[in-house]
Amino acid sequence: LKRRVSGRFGHLDNATAAQILTAIDCSKLKHIIAAHLSQRNNTPALAQAAVAGALHCAVEDIAIAQQDSGFGWREI
Repeated sequence: LKRRVSGRFGHLDNATAAQILTAIDCSKLKHIIAAHLSQRNNTPALAQAAVAGALHCAVEDIAIAQQDSGFGWREI
């Protein structure tokens, strides 16, 4: 598991996820939800801060999907 996660096709770290968001057109983005966070190596606050910094928005604008329950409905 450790080898898979740390490999080339493993999970994204917060900095890489933020870097991807700065490289793509997010002008029409209305919702963003951080999902599948590592329970050992990450926290919702760290993920929110990284994504909010990349998108220049408030951390409260970044939702977090819970491992056991997902996230609530979103109205678009």
